[in-house]
Amino acid sequence: MEEPQQMTMNASEDFHRNENGWQNSVIIIPALLSGSTLIVVAIILWKSIRSKRDKRKASKDKMKDLDWAVNAAGTYENSLDALDPVLKKKQLPGDWTVEQTEFVCNGHFGPISLAVLCCSAETEDRQHVVLKELSELCSPGEVQDFIDLMKFYVQVCNHASLVTMLWCKTDRRPPCLIMKAMSYGNLLSFLRNSHEGVQAMEAALPRITEKDVYSMASQVASGLEYLSGTHNLAHGYVAACNVLIHEDLSVQLCGLGLAAIQYRTGSIPARRTAQVPLKWQSPEQLKGGDITEKSDVWSFGILLYEMVTLGSPPYPDLEPAQLPSKLQKNYRMERPAQCGHRLFEVMTSCWQWKAPLRPCFTDVVKQLQNASDQADGRTPLTAMDTLSWREYLHVAGIPS
Repeated sequence: MEEPQQMTMNASEDFHRNENGWQNSVIIIPALLSGSTLIVVAIILWKSIRSKRDKRKASKDKMKDLDWAVNAAGTYENSLDALDPVLKKKQLPGDWTVEQTEFVCNGHFGPISLAVLCCSAETEDRQHVVLKELSELCSPGEVQDFIDLMKFYVQVCNHASLVTMLWCKTDRRPPCLIMKAMSYGNLLSFLRNSHEGVQAMEAALPRITEKDVYSMASQVASGLEYLSGTHNLAHGYVAACNVLIHEDLSVQLCGLGLAAIQYRTGSIPARRTAQVPLKWQSPEQLKGGDITEKSDVWSFGILLYEMVTLGSPPYPDLEPAQLPSKLQKNYRMERPAQCGHRLFEVMTSCWQWKAPLRPCFTDVVKQLQNASDQADGRTPLTAMDTLSWREYLHVAGIPS
């Protein structure tokens, strides 16, 4: 009798266990399902809230950008109301139009393009020009800087050896200044395209001689003499890349942004000075000093080296970082093989360590004019290096 009773008791315990398990399942499973549902709902709500937040942020950013653009436009309009009368007189006449615009590169303020200026009158005059436009993403300060730059061209750049502004457009956006295009463009590119071998691939370029170097150098020095003597301004980056050349081998200084800043504010910020490649900087610039006429004279000596070597990078055997200590130890570049002694004397006079010992540009012009009669005007100059453009930039220490 005990055995059946024991079996009954065991069965009863199993039933209670199963019943409890079933009851637990009835409680736990819905709880889990409810919890899962809550989690899913929470995730959906979180995503919805984040999406709305992101949209609000994007909307705020858009409004911020719009406000910024409106402020920039407002600054432009306010500046326009107070424009110098001379600048108003330089507005592009209504019967002239800008056509055949071809983008070249992005400049400090915005896109730079080549274009053709056409007159709708019966004369049908056409002129090749360079457009410098103000970027649509400009800040209010850059709007004012650009307008000040146009004023600088009108008020200061009145010399045959400085690039000049033909017209400007400030009555519509984007504002732009219009400059005469020089047929051969940048002097550095011209010099490097004059290398043997490149000549065969390019349109026939004139082969320049040492006498041509004297002529071009005298023009540049005359422009720098005008900047420093008449306006007490320095250029800040005298180099072949900042000279334009025409088909008659006349040249004009460009890259006048630093001079424009100095004209407006009385000085050139150190951060802008630091952007000049080291191999064109004078010793005092390398030590953080101010840019002056005498530092331009040092750089002019580097320009002479560029010209007579058909665009070779200066200090070809040195890394830019090695330059300051080497110069302090009186290291100077040797005379290029095709450079006459008198031209090299002008170079070395520009490379005096102490700035006061260097000639002023009035003296440089005289030196060049006195020595030009003895310069070789028959033998074309040849390239002193065979570097590719990428290699040139590396050796010269210019960011690509």
